[in-house]
Amino acid sequence: MDDINRRRLLQGMGAAGVTGVAGCLGGDNDDEEDSSGPEVSDREEVDFADLQEGGTLRGAVGANVASFDPPYSTDTTSTQAQNFVFETLITNDREGNYYPWLAESYELVETQDIDRTAYADYMTSVSTDEEGVFETDEQVIMQHPEDDPLESDGVRVITPEQASAAVDDGTFGMQYRYRLREGVQFHNGEELTAENVTASVERYENSDVSAQTFDSLLHARAIDEYTVDLFAQVPDAEAEGQLPGIYIFTTEQAGLEDGAIDPRQGNEPIGTGPYQFEDFSDEQYYELSKFNEYWVEAMGVDSIDWFDGPEEFPDGPLVDAIEMEIVPDAANRAAALRNDEIDITTGLATDTLDEFNSDDGFTVTGIETGGYEYIQYPVNVEPWGDQRLRTAVNHLVPRENIVQNVLNGWARPAWTPIPELAEESGTTDPEALEEELRPANEYDTERAGELLDEVGEDLGLEYPLEVTLETNADNPDRVQMVELIAESMAQTEYFETSVETYEWNAYIARVLDPEYPDGGIIPCIGLSGTFNPGSFCDALHGTANIGQCCNLTGISDPEFDRLVDAARFDIAVVEDEQLRAERYDEIWRLLADQRYSSLTHFDLMTAVSNTDITGFGIYPFDEGIYSFALYNPTESQAMWLERE
Repeated sequence: MDDINRRRLLQGMGAAGVTGVAGCLGGDNDDEEDSSGPEVSDREEVDFADLQEGGTLRGAVGANVASFDPPYSTDTTSTQAQNFVFETLITNDREGNYYPWLAESYELVETQDIDRTAYADYMTSVSTDEEGVFETDEQVIMQHPEDDPLESDGVRVITPEQASAAVDDGTFGMQYRYRLREGVQFHNGEELTAENVTASVERYENSDVSAQTFDSLLHARAIDEYTVDLFAQVPDAEAEGQLPGIYIFTTEQAGLEDGAIDPRQGNEPIGTGPYQFEDFSDEQYYELSKFNEYWVEAMGVDSIDWFDGPEEFPDGPLVDAIEMEIVPDAANRAAALRNDEIDITTGLATDTLDEFNSDDGFTVTGIETGGYEYIQYPVNVEPWGDQRLRTAVNHLVPRENIVQNVLNGWARPAWTPIPELAEESGTTDPEALEEELRPANEYDTERAGELLDEVGEDLGLEYPLEVTLETNADNPDRVQMVELIAESMAQTEYFETSVETYEWNAYIARVLDPEYPDGGIIPCIGLSGTFNPGSFCDALHGTANIGQCCNLTGISDPEFDRLVDAARFDIAVVEDEQLRAERYDEIWRLLADQRYSSLTHFDLMTAVSNTDITGFGIYPFDEGIYSFALYNPTESQAMWLERE
């Protein structure tokens, strides 16, 4: 897993080489913080009258494509590849505004003020094992809020069959209706219909992303050949973007076995997207070609009601083919770019970004993202269950030094848990929130010592405590960051630290192992949220995400779960955005007090390209960085190649 988009995805960027961190400490930037960062643009302004068609875009990614099957992959690199091929009912611009896409139009038909207890009459009882896992092969869409899987022999749940019955009787939270564009073709010539949508929803059942898919979605129903309704379980402030977030598959591929939409399983991915699959060599490369029957090109961009771009804006992507090399070592990707072996790449080490940014032969494009890095405390292993110990270590996380000395200014310290792109609905006052929470996140060895003395005396601890921190080896900036945190802890008399690193796929398998929370280890990883403020708290700390991305240490806090639910699944916050922001402020305060995790910084998404590329515009989430740049009418974004 690399990073999350509409889903919560971990962020892992291939890289190599680790420089020393000695000398970075000794205070966390006593001088006033320099927050200006590197000077880069987020988009190249172009004149579409000068556009050129054709050519092959040569890129390089830092990890293998784990799967071409969207419900059975959660890493950024896989989603990047899938986004060329597959599409969803809606799309969005870089500010999170939604637009109809495969759906010609959509509307909210009805909202009903119900909660999950309204489904009691439709629920069936299922048993659970000693870990609280449901013993059923069916997708559990929701459970009765009064039942505890760990305490009860039987738990009342809704499965797809019962969800359909509830909708039949008019029991649902919200109903959205989507009218599909007629004549949209899949790459195999099949026409898109409502049945593709309902079958695609079924493919997400019991998948790797089922928890995120069915946290809101109740049921999908075809009304006629080109009309489909999606129902939410309860009123949901994020329903507009979350309900239609699934990729749409052909009839045949929607019914394939789990993970089978993959050339390694004998099935090339088939979607409605602007590019079609051509070739893939495991851990080597993948290739795509432009789909000549792409629906936007066939119908014309002017057929899209909301499009108001320039007259010269093209009816489809301008690049004919894509060749994407898989190069885990960031230094090797940088060398390939310098040697004109590729045109573009992302995920380079920050010292390398500085070099490219000062070279007129290359362009560094950047934008603040929803991506962030964090460490998470093993709360179920003593003495880490004591909030004071976690708070003390948080005061030893040198956020400003990480940003300035490890990341060379290519990031922003995480004084609060929410980035700028999610602030509108995620807090009532961003400046006031930072003023309130920043002192709890300042580098403060004195306060850390006070807390450690206090908890040591109360619990009878013997210092130093032996602590292992770990992360993925193929991200040099992340490794240096973890080493810096470990060094900061070890410079006190309270900790003896060590750092372990693992290859990316091995690391992900490790941290998602059900036994991992019992190991007493502090993991570090990256996560990418969405425009939804809940994606910056629920993924890390929600009980439902234990064993999935990205509650790695088994955090379970009923009050947190209640607050997260109230900030999204309540008709009051659906109708009152101010109230919703107030409820998120409660969540940020709870997390600052409990300190289950320590966010270090928010990333600056960057791409480095040569001068053959014209018109590149960067997207704030890693998974859409290439597909957005190639073609997105929401912001009249299209790029092309100018080869000599």
